[in-house]
Amino acid sequence: MVRVRFAPSPTGNLHIGSLRTALFNWIFAKHNKGSYILRIEDTDSLRSKKEYEENILEGLEWLGLHMDEGPEINSKYGPYRQSERFNTHIYSEYVEKLINSGCAYYCFCTDEELELERDAAQKKNITYIYSRKCLNQSREEVKKKLESKKSYTVKFKVPQSGTLSFIDLIRSEIKFDLSLISDFVLLKSDKTPSYNFAVVVDDMLMNITHVIRGEDHISNTPKQICLYNAFKVKTPHFAHLPMILGPDRSKLSKRHGATSVNEYREKGYLKETLLNYLVLLGWSAPDNHEILSINEIIKLFSLDRISRSGAIFDITKLNWMNGQYIRKMDAATLADNIKPFIAKDFTDKISAYPAEKLERIIYSFHEKLVLLTDINNLLPVYIYSMEDYKIMISQFDFSSEEKDIICSFRNELSMVDMQDLSAAKLNNILKNIQTSKGGGKGRVLKPVRFACSAEKTGPDLIEFLLITGKETLLERLNYCIDNTLT
Repeated sequence: MVRVRFAPSPTGNLHIGSLRTALFNWIFAKHNKGSYILRIEDTDSLRSKKEYEENILEGLEWLGLHMDEGPEINSKYGPYRQSERFNTHIYSEYVEKLINSGCAYYCFCTDEELELERDAAQKKNITYIYSRKCLNQSREEVKKKLESKKSYTVKFKVPQSGTLSFIDLIRSEIKFDLSLISDFVLLKSDKTPSYNFAVVVDDMLMNITHVIRGEDHISNTPKQICLYNAFKVKTPHFAHLPMILGPDRSKLSKRHGATSVNEYREKGYLKETLLNYLVLLGWSAPDNHEILSINEIIKLFSLDRISRSGAIFDITKLNWMNGQYIRKMDAATLADNIKPFIAKDFTDKISAYPAEKLERIIYSFHEKLVLLTDINNLLPVYIYSMEDYKIMISQFDFSSEEKDIICSFRNELSMVDMQDLSAAKLNNILKNIQTSKGGGKGRVLKPVRFACSAEKTGPDLIEFLLITGKETLLERLNYCIDNTLT
């Protein structure tokens, strides 16, 4: 059974790179009817914070990437926070196994001694490899130093020669020269496990079958495989995702849009958009379609369609995709999604509208919206007063032809019974004016929009006219004709 894990460190908010890793793991688990595990790797006690963990959990919950196992769900494989696993003696037991098998040893070198070794390697311009001065200590020496409370770490004894290779499910075979890999720390001087050691022990005990993570972890893989070999257990399958790059092909940063996931939510991106877009950063569907539901993605997903090259984060494309998802919504769904984003300054003014009318108002903008927050730039056309209209319309300078069109529209509108005003009647009025005046459709719609809304752009014109109503429209048109067309 496929078992994958997303294992973030709570040293910062959930960001785009981490979210994509979580998403690929979740989709892979769903495609293979496996389990998706969330493990919080909070071994960095100084930088790990509870609020960051809460931010990660909140972001995953909003996006619907629900865990099968994790901190909030009890299971036989828990606990799922490494800080809680410290207290179970799990790591110390496995350190002892490696020491007893001769695969690890106590190192009593001071930080100053190790720094001198690194400096010497740097001056020679060679890769630093630990000298192993502590490797061949006798049991009596080690026991004496431990009893004297001398500070120590425990290091893994890496084979000194040979080639280590593994098959990456995205990148095919990857090889490492073991002579260039230094012995590495398993247990730090504060008795907490190192990253590479804790990851292997946890993945081993949680029966993780596939490790799907960013390519920046490739350098950790040989150390982790060495540990699996030392424990004589099967190594999981590894798949390293391409990096997410900015448009200039440099590492994604805040200037490219690498903000926290919550910021995208607050800006008015839909969760469906974010999931759809992120899965396309490195993966493509067999038919190259881009707008895909999460169920379609789960059905089509496979690791062999993930690219090896860096994926470009394009905010323009993300915005385009968000607009596409908005346009697919019906009026009620769009209204439900957009109401939380309406600014407080507008909520009192629109609260008097019945729900059905508010839905129509919001939906009249659905072709204009890119982000849900855009509603606050568009909504004022429905809520400003006659006094506001007078100030705004005074800024327009109409041509004689436009004046003629506005007068014709006012005259035609005035003859329609208020109860009979409909989209069909309005379209007929505008079509008749276009026929009589000649020219294209925009030649008529443009001055009518100006005169009725005092805006150059806005919602669907017919819907705007219907929502605004005959009485208000005639009041505005009469003022416009009497005060700006003379």
